Amino acid sequence: MLLGLNCNWPENLYGKIGYNHPDAQKLISTMNPSSLRFPHGVWANFYDWESDGRRITDDYVTPYDSSVKNHPELKYGFEGFHKLHQQLGFDVVLTFNVNYDSPEKAVRRLEDRRDKGFDVRWVELGNEPFWKTQRSRAIEDVDKYIKVSKAHAAALKAASPNLLVSIPVHWRTAESNPWNMAVKDHHYYDAITLHKHMGFENSADGAARTLGAREHMVQTGQTLRKVFPGLPIWVTEWSVSCGDNALSVLAMADVYLGFFENPELFAIASYFQINASHKLIEYERATGTHSRTSYGAAYEVVRRVFEGSEICKTSMESSTIADGIDAVTASAVVKDGIVTLFAINKTPQVVPFDVVVDGVADLRPTKHQAQKFDSIDAMKTYAMSDEVLDDIEIDGRQILLPPLSINCIKVSSDREAL
Repeated sequence: MLLGLNCNWPENLYGKIGYNHPDAQKLISTMNPSSLRFPHGVWANFYDWESDGRRITDDYVTPYDSSVKNHPELKYGFEGFHKLHQQLGFDVVLTFNVNYDSPEKAVRRLEDRRDKGFDVRWVELGNEPFWKTQRSRAIEDVDKYIKVSKAHAAALKAASPNLLVSIPVHWRTAESNPWNMAVKDHHYYDAITLHKHMGFENSADGAARTLGAREHMVQTGQTLRKVFPGLPIWVTEWSVSCGDNALSVLAMADVYLGFFENPELFAIASYFQINASHKLIEYERATGTHSRTSYGAAYEVVRRVFEGSEICKTSMESSTIADGIDAVTASAVVKDGIVTLFAINKTPQVVPFDVVVDGVADLRPTKHQAQKFDSIDAMKTYAMSDEVLDDIEIDGRQILLPPLSINCIKVSSDREAL
């Protein structure tokens, strides 16, 4: 559940029918995701599951009013989403509409989804209602949100006792934020939802902060754990960037290491997003052609290494490129008896990578592949069928990490003492 994704439609890509569009069907079938969030982002607050569109039924004013009221024909394509789910069997995090749905309507939605074959296990009670712009009259302040979301949670759990529900919490000044202070003493939810978009300037300081995003994400999780003791964190939106460049892609891969190495904090993570913002996929509408961005290639590499693998106990030492930022970060996994080392070189230089496995330092890597960048600004796109990793020549026993690279290195070893 740490490799989940958000999708940004139907606003601007696949006509007005979202997942129902043949090109959307083709894309999701090709990606074969392990987890999707439905629906994505702010639009979950206006989603009418019975019509598969958007609606507002009160006089509460938001910046999204025209996008909702002027486009009643928009569909999210639940029929297509359902078809894909039947074919692929991905997990789903559902974001329920507490702005306009009653608890009774929410229960009907849960039962409808289960009747259609969805194993409804994770439900978010709204999207970012700590922002006034994402509320309605029913939840126009935090006390009303607590009352409404508590009623939804009670009704949903009565219908499905094993269901897990989360409430959104604020990441900014988490230990003193008024929203967090108001909800923290209530106990009707099983998890908290964190949205963390780490956007920095394309500057020296911004680059350093981007490359430190992994630690920043983990620190945010640790801070929230103090406010909400024992509760899992669902990071159902996250991204990191200091512009469209290699450092942002390397930082994205590094944040994944932070998730994988802190399972006691993070239960769910859904990248934001497939086809907008710091997108994984480019779409050429005229030809219906999809391609992977450098972000998308990095996501594919991370998923290939870590999905279905066991993360090994490791320790490492690295020089630093800025205060508290290691030049190289790494992890090790085992899958099908094969140990793979996953290493990120954040520097523009070739870096020697010395490995000790089971106390043996004199190892010969069996295969070394990498996604590498010729320069910080050298972003690439890849056909969906292309291999995104380059083969790296192995010279004896010394592992050399190319500049600005994400590396996968296979070695043979007994994993027990790694």
